[in-house]
Amino acid sequence: MVAGAPRPTIDTAIDAAVPAVVDGTLLVSGQEVMQTWEAPLMRALAAEVTRPGGTVLEVGFGLGLSAGFVQEIGPARHTIIEANPATVRVAEQWARPAGRRGVEIVTGRWQETMPGLGRFDGILFDTYPLDETEVDEYFVRSSTFAEHFFAHAADHLADGGSFTYYSNEIDSVSRRHQRALLRYFRTFSVRVVDGLQPPADCSYWWAPSMAVIVARDPRR
Repeated sequence: MVAGAPRPTIDTAIDAAVPAVVDGTLLVSGQEVMQTWEAPLMRALAAEVTRPGGTVLEVGFGLGLSAGFVQEIGPARHTIIEANPATVRVAEQWARPAGRRGVEIVTGRWQETMPGLGRFDGILFDTYPLDETEVDEYFVRSSTFAEHFFAHAADHLADGGSFTYYSNEIDSVSRRHQRALLRYFRTFSVRVVDGLQPPADCSYWWAPSMAVIVARDPRR
């Protein structure tokens, strides 16, 4: 985590709270979870894990930005795990129109639902701490919030596949972050997405760039 990065606080477990979308901001339990300015970042994540006719697992639906970009590329199977029941209903409505390809919405926390899902050509992780315990364990104490997902991504990534997430390290990854990745993957790359425009009142990001990490070749 970058020094000076704001620490989120959770008033109610996010998988039980009722979300709201206000002026392009997804709010859950009073917290900003996603905003529409993230679209270029979500497009970059989707491009790293999706290929025509492939299989994609998305962990977290949010505003559906990355899901839309995944669909533009045309996977054969597109599985989305979402923990919040109200957001699940939105995701199910999003998935209904003609032209959506192979979409399956899975309800529940990924820790409980992933074991039976098999392997995927691409895995996209974009979630948020669901309670104060996760804030403390995974946001404050880990090299990056996605670190607690690395072992699971390695288990569910198909040979030749890609696992991606973004880091709030702006333009690089720390040695601690690199070591955590290399415990589970043999190779990874870092791509910087520039030109982001978070509003001045955004509570979780303040810079015009984020680092997109892509890990491959899992150690099993």
